[in-house]
Amino acid sequence: MKQLITVNLKTKKYDIVISQSENDFFTVLEKAVKTNTFFVITDKNVEKLHLKYFTDLLKQKGFNVKTAVISAGEIGKNIKSLSSLYDSALEAGIDRKSCTVALGGGIVGDVAGFFAATYMRGINYIQVPTTLLAMTDSSVGGKTAVNIKGGKNVTGVFHQPDLVWINSTFLSTLSERHIKNGLAEVIKYAFTFDRKFYEYLSDMLEEGTTISPKDFDYTIYKSCSYKAKVVEKDEKEITGLRAVLNFGHTFAHALETITKYKKFLHGEAVAIGMLFAIKLSLELKTCNIETYKEVENLLYKAGFILNTKNDAKQMLSLMKKDKKSIDGNIKFVLIKDIGKAISSYVKDDVVLSVLKNFTEENK
Repeated sequence: MKQLITVNLKTKKYDIVISQSENDFFTVLEKAVKTNTFFVITDKNVEKLHLKYFTDLLKQKGFNVKTAVISAGEIGKNIKSLSSLYDSALEAGIDRKSCTVALGGGIVGDVAGFFAATYMRGINYIQVPTTLLAMTDSSVGGKTAVNIKGGKNVTGVFHQPDLVWINSTFLSTLSERHIKNGLAEVIKYAFTFDRKFYEYLSDMLEEGTTISPKDFDYTIYKSCSYKAKVVEKDEKEITGLRAVLNFGHTFAHALETITKYKKFLHGEAVAIGMLFAIKLSLELKTCNIETYKEVENLLYKAGFILNTKNDAKQMLSLMKKDKKSIDGNIKFVLIKDIGKAISSYVKDDVVLSVLKNFTEENK
C-alpha cells in the first residue's frame, strides 16, 4: 500500500513515497525530476546488496546510469570521499541537468546530498534509503554533511531532496544491530513529540526487538510525518523548533568523535545520548523522576547498552564544538514530559557535573 507525505517548504516541495511498488516510485519520479541521467552514489556494503537491482530499474526505463561507490561506515563520510565523487562525476559526464541518487543509509545520504549541493553549484538529488535509520530520519529534511577530524557533521549544507522513495523490503538485509540503530531515531520522536507513539512503541517492544512488517511501515510513516512537519516550519534550524530533532545528539556526536567512529553506530550513540539528556533534564528539574524512568525503561526495552567510560572533560570540550553551540555555550534538547521537549543552553559546570556522574554510573 502506498503512503504519500508531501513536504511543503517555502522554496520547494517534494514527496516522500512509502511503497514497495516500483511503479509508484516511477510515477512520482517522472514528476519530481526531468533528466535522462542519474548518478547513483552508494557504499561498498550496499553495492553488493542493492546496486544492480536499482540501476537495472533505471536502465529498464531508458535512463543513462552512472555509479560511484564510497567506503562503508563513518570512514567514508569525509572530504576525501567528496573529492573522489567530484572527480568521478566529471569523468562520467555528469552535468547540471543530471540527478544524483543517494542509495544507502544515513552516511551515504549525507555524503551524496553534500555532493549534489556543491557539484556545479548544485544539482537535483533523490534519496532511496536502505536502512531504518535513513528511512525514519536522515533521508528527510535536507541536512547534508561530512565529518572532519575535530567533530561530526561540522562541514555541511542544507540541500533538500526532490524525492524520497522508502521501500521497506530493503530492511530484510539488515542485521538486528542495524535495525536497533534505526530504532533509536524512531524512539526519539516518541520522546519529543507524542506520548501515544511512546505507548505504541512500548507495547511493540514488550516481547523484544523482533518487529513485524506492519509495525515497520507504521513507525516509518509516523517518523517521517513528524520530521516533515518540523522541517516545514523550521527548514534550517532558525526558529529553534527543528533543534528538538537533535534530542540525544549533542552527546552522541561527541561520543562518536571521541571513540573515532569505531565503537558505536550512530543510533547506539544517540540512545546513550538520550539517557544523558534525560539525566540532565532531571538535574535541571525540567522533568520529574517518573518521566526519567519512562525514558530509561523504553531504551532498555529496545535492547540498548547504555554505558560509556569516556573522560568527562574531553566530552565537554567536544560538545562545546557542536554546531548548535554558540560562543562556546552548549545547547541541549531537554525533556519536560514524554512528548514535550525544549531546547536550552546549559552552563558548563552543570554539564560537567552530570557528565562525571553519568560516566561513573555507567562504568
